[in-house]
Amino acid sequence: MSPGPRLSWSDLRGARLAVWGLGVEGEATLRRLGALGIDAVLVDDSPGAPRPDGREVLATDAGGLEALLGVEVVIKAPGISRYRDDVAELERRGVAVAGGLGLWLEEVDRDRVVCVTGTKGKSTTTAIAGHLLASFGVSTVLGGTSASRRGTRGRCRPRRLGDRDLELPGDRRRLVAPARGRDLPLTRPSRLARDAEHYVADKLSLCTRPGAVLTVANGDSAELRRHAALLGPEVRWVGLDQAGGWSTGLGLAGEHNRRNAELARHILEHFGVRANDEELASATAGFVPLESRLRTIGEVDGVRFVDDSLSTNVLRRSPRSTPLRTSESRCSSAATTGESTTRRSPRLWRSGQPKL
Repeated sequence: MSPGPRLSWSDLRGARLAVWGLGVEGEATLRRLGALGIDAVLVDDSPGAPRPDGREVLATDAGGLEALLGVEVVIKAPGISRYRDDVAELERRGVAVAGGLGLWLEEVDRDRVVCVTGTKGKSTTTAIAGHLLASFGVSTVLGGTSASRRGTRGRCRPRRLGDRDLELPGDRRRLVAPARGRDLPLTRPSRLARDAEHYVADKLSLCTRPGAVLTVANGDSAELRRHAALLGPEVRWVGLDQAGGWSTGLGLAGEHNRRNAELARHILEHFGVRANDEELASATAGFVPLESRLRTIGEVDGVRFVDDSLSTNVLRRSPRSTPLRTSESRCSSAATTGESTTRRSPRLWRSGQPKL
């Protein structure tokens, strides 16, 4: 399967275009094309209600594929697999198939980019890194739909990305674009959650993109170490044995989040911010955990209730519940951290013992 064309947004002027998939990223793509004065054919697998702007949206299986075959470049949504037969047909017929992230990376200054890739934990790691960078005075913009925040010195406030920024969907890679530095893919070990043949290679492909110079990876994951050849020219392994107690101030439960915080600390170091544990602990002030990610929502009569409803990647062989330890959770993101723990269903949990 072709890795896709080396195209940037500015290369699209004058080309016949189509946008395939009109979810969050598809709509952001349309805004970006509009700012460039570029029109496009619109195609979606399941078109919804008529668009407010009156533009026609073709169904893929009802004239949409034929329309895609008639353009030069298709900008597809990440939810449309590159391994689908219709995508392969487009490429076989000479139609360039690109994505918004790839278009953005081809023209951005990669010395100012950090990419976070993996299965689970991307948004949390990005949110931690963005908050810490902002706390230490590094001007930072985070790209993503669930962790979109803009950092300024000493604070990190939620915001929706503007028309000129790329919005990435919740199940794809996150970007941190600080004021300086180099391209630094941060990887979480990827488990074959969907039993997809190419899943791991696709997730780790950012590590070998042009411009990638360093990969910071979960050193506690035997699985990720087995894929070390996919991690790029230089790898820095980070494990729990390196994690300090400074991350307690983030208010995040679980060993996996201690590791997420330690990975975020390495982003700071890469951009020249070297802080001791006391300084890092101070910088955690004001961090707001993301919704529905192992977040404590209250305590009643000694029973702690945790919202982990976005932990949806449940192993079929897992029991319906596992204990949540009061000090360090065996965690909802075992697939992310590479720990040999079972996954938990998205339910409420009693601290210290299973609760159905």
